[in-house]
Amino acid sequence: MIVRRRDIESDPRPHGGEFASARWVPFDVPEALAGALGVFCVDTTDPVVGLTYDDGPHPDHTPGILDVLASHEARATFFVLARQARAHPDLMRRIADEGHEVALHGDDHRSILTMSTRDSVAMIRACVREVEDISGATVTLYRPPYGAHTPRQALAIRRLGLEVVLWTGDGLDWLDDEESAIAERALRSTFRGGILLLHDDRGDPETIAADEVAPAFDRAQVTELILEGLSRRGLAATSVSALLAGRVAVRSLAKDRAMQTRAGARP
Repeated sequence: MIVRRRDIESDPRPHGGEFASARWVPFDVPEALAGALGVFCVDTTDPVVGLTYDDGPHPDHTPGILDVLASHEARATFFVLARQARAHPDLMRRIADEGHEVALHGDDHRSILTMSTRDSVAMIRACVREVEDISGATVTLYRPPYGAHTPRQALAIRRLGLEVVLWTGDGLDWLDDEESAIAERALRSTFRGGILLLHDDRGDPETIAADEVAPAFDRAQVTELILEGLSRRGLAATSVSALLAGRVAVRSLAKDRAMQTRAGARP
């Protein structure tokens, strides 16, 4: 199902299960073509959201997040950087062993818009093999840094057997803030069938501006507050693949606006 971005990112956010009435293309698009667009969420009234973490694993942040997820019996998808996986293979194995989904975010945090389709696909293919070897898990999902990709790249990535996954909500956690403020932003952006973007590291600290403050908050505490908030709303957190299973994927145009402004989402 293809919708306009404004129908996904409306304020307030959608309730879920209502995207059929907002379809941009009023007919079923063949998967061979729909794959040019990333998956933002699913169309469902089921009380479930996809919980995701980007840029890790990180030796200081990821273990605490995993502890909190375990205490809530929640599952998540970790979109890892291959450079981090190489540096912390024990954490990669822990993520997989504890039932979470291992997915790919790239080798480093460089946008694939800076690469040709051929080069970006070659990088992704090599990183998938490496991450799978390290973690022992099968990788089927890819999230491009900054949510930015071309339709040609997305189709080529799809031919690798990977689904391009974006997001519908976030806590703006790539700069420092109070844990409660980050969690509240994340919860306000969440709806049934949505995909929530969080981070267990910041993959591009070199881009932090002189007037910005690097993240120094407790990421595990943010996860705790978010899971408690989801529970109060009757929502459960799960992995992206579990969210997609048996449900209609909602697709739209790439989040390339994140390359143009820091005011928008920045994975």
